[in-house]
Order: sequence, then C-alpha cells, then structure tokens
Amino acid sequence: MTDKPHAAGSAPGNDHFNDALQKIIPHKPSDIIARLMAELKPEAVEVTARRSRQFSGKNPQVFLLLKGAVNLHRQSDDLLMTTIYAPHIIGLAELLHPVGQTYLHLEKDCEIHVVAGSKVLQKLDQHPMLWADVSHILAYQLHFASLRDLHLLNNHAYDAIRGKLLELINAPESTRLDYSALRYIQERTTLARSTILKCLSDLKAGGYIAMEKGHLTQVFNLPQRY
Repeated sequence: MTDKPHAAGSAPGNDHFNDALQKIIPHKPSDIIARLMAELKPEAVEVTARRSRQFSGKNPQVFLLLKGAVNLHRQSDDLLMTTIYAPHIIGLAELLHPVGQTYLHLEKDCEIHVVAGSKVLQKLDQHPMLWADVSHILAYQLHFASLRDLHLLNNHAYDAIRGKLLELINAPESTRLDYSALRYIQERTTLARSTILKCLSDLKAGGYIAMEKGHLTQVFNLPQRY
C-alpha cells in the first residue's frame, strides 16, 4: 500500500474515477426518464417470466424498469457489465443500432415492462420532441459506460478492484446486502478469486474499508496505488 493514500472523493482532480462517479450519479435524468416512460407505458406489457432477456436486431424491444434492478451481461462470456437501477429505460441504443451482444438478467423483486421497438419508433415519430428525451437518456448511459471502462482499460488488477468497491459503496443498500464484495467484483471482472480476496484482506487490514460477513459496509481512504 502507499504510505499516504488519497481519501476517496476528498481530493478533486487526483482521483479521476471517483470524481467522475460523483458527477454522474447525482445527475441521472430521472424526470426525463419518467416523462418518456409515461409516454411508452400504455404500449407496454409487464414481464412476468424471470428468464433472461436477450436483445434482438430482428425484433427489438425496449424495457421500462419501474422497480428494482437488472444486470446487463456480455453474451460471449456472461460477464456482468453493469447493474441498472430503477427507474430506467433500457434498449434505446439497441433499437437504433442493433448489435445483440448483451442480455438482461432480471433481479428478484424487479418490476419491468416491455414495449415492441416498432411501437416505440411510432411514438417517437408521432411526437418528435420526445427524441430530445431519448438523447438525454442515451448521453447519460454513454457517460456511465465510459466511467465503467475507465478503471478496466489497463493491466492493473487493483484499479479494477478499487473501481468496483467505489461502485458498490455508491450502490443502493439492497445491493450491498445481496452481494458480498467478492461476488460483486468477481462477476464484473475477469480477475482470479485469490487476487480479489488478497486485495480485500489487505485493504481491510490497512483500515481502508470495513466489511461485515463479507459485505462492504464502509469505504474510508482507498489508496490509488497498491
């Protein structure tokens, strides 16, 4: 560990990942999401089966997440790319530019509705002003995707672990109760279990994090170097 770690979020300009995280999280366009969701919900059907939902270019769908959370996985290796929390609208990018390389896994107790892509496009054509709402939501999702990649695009395991710990401590309490820190990191990275455990043990011993029965309870002064 470094002798003088930086406090998470306490030194603007030094901790680029945490600074970006704190700028993005408070600015989720919830009002815009709610407005567009209200326009689309009359055309939606509630999802009752808890099977995974794969994006398809042939029959695109848009998902309205009203309650709870869903996990976005990479299809090629099932890597958990990100957890999406309600309220949110998912699938707009796939609707406009289908790729079909990801799928959604529905978490317990989530409430989610689905709208056929053709109906979404029809609604947007009927009300062109709604395209501005779509743009705001896509911009927010782009920023979040860039933030996710910020701590993964290098060869340092600690950067990935540090980034995921900061994500986890900023997640809803229900997520921190459902996921052990090990599981949260392991599902979202390609790091070995032993590497993650060693790092978590060192961080806990150094007083940088607090954990209870494997669950992250507090983050204090996470060092930027390991």
